[in-house]
Amino acid sequence: MLVAYARKLIRLGKSSLAVTLPSKWLKRHSLREGDVVYLEEREEGLLVAPGLREQRERLEQARVELAPGEEESAERMIISFYQAGYSEIRIVYSGGRMPAGLLSQVRGSLARLVGLEVFEEGENYVQLQMVADTSTMSLERILSRMEILVKNDVRDLEDYYEEKDSSYLRSVVERDVELDKFYFLLSRQVALSLKSSSYAEKIGVKSRPLLLPYFNYGKTLERVGDVLVSIARALLAGESIAKSHLYTARRAVENGINVFRTGDKASKSSLVNLYSRYFSTTHRQSLVDYLVGNLLSLSLDMLESRIDLEALEKIA
Repeated sequence: MLVAYARKLIRLGKSSLAVTLPSKWLKRHSLREGDVVYLEEREEGLLVAPGLREQRERLEQARVELAPGEEESAERMIISFYQAGYSEIRIVYSGGRMPAGLLSQVRGSLARLVGLEVFEEGENYVQLQMVADTSTMSLERILSRMEILVKNDVRDLEDYYEEKDSSYLRSVVERDVELDKFYFLLSRQVALSLKSSSYAEKIGVKSRPLLLPYFNYGKTLERVGDVLVSIARALLAGESIAKSHLYTARRAVENGINVFRTGDKASKSSLVNLYSRYFSTTHRQSLVDYLVGNLLSLSLDMLESRIDLEALEKIA
């Protein structure tokens, strides 16, 4: 239950002002004269909390216990704690000595997580720790990198069509690991920014409500990458793709990115026309037909993220 208290500022010395704390709040948290409380500056005001620093330190440390038969869940759990903003993740195997397969899976997950490394290793545990300061990586830089990766996927699909060299398709599949890496970093940055307005400022977000459209846009880029990988795999398996479909895919991705970045009206119109024309004229019979349709739908999701961004910027 939210309780609001009104307090007057009291002169304390020549240049300081003080405020009293409610007695009920002090009793609930067992606070007495001489105890320490922590203040955190937020956009909407100051947060006063007992032991805030200790609570935050505990929050940043995660412990994952795995029993025999649960090894396959290790990678997903590591990624989830990383995305949530934890700086230390301890993987403990309750079945005795950690199997080589589990250790390999733990190490393999690190290829998709920026800044997380094996810090300590024992017979039945592995300690993972952040060794990089991710606050130096702005949201703008992360999204720009994701956009480049998606555009490179489309370019490789077009090069495959012209040269019939399957190495271009394999490049699309392999690039997905890098795209995932930046998406997981984006998720982490958003989670940490939601906890701290100062962190949001460090990564270039002027108002935390704007995190929502930025995150939705990044998530859409990641899903676009997944669809492009599916197209590449379908072509590797013997499916074919029409040149007109490649044109539609490229224009959809380019317009979607441009719409989110600039709100350009011409790109909006082009995107809507592409969508309408494709779904009114294309008889979707093959897997590739459906996947190109998914790209168009995702590009419209980028437009929706732009609309959300513009609406939130007006009230931020």
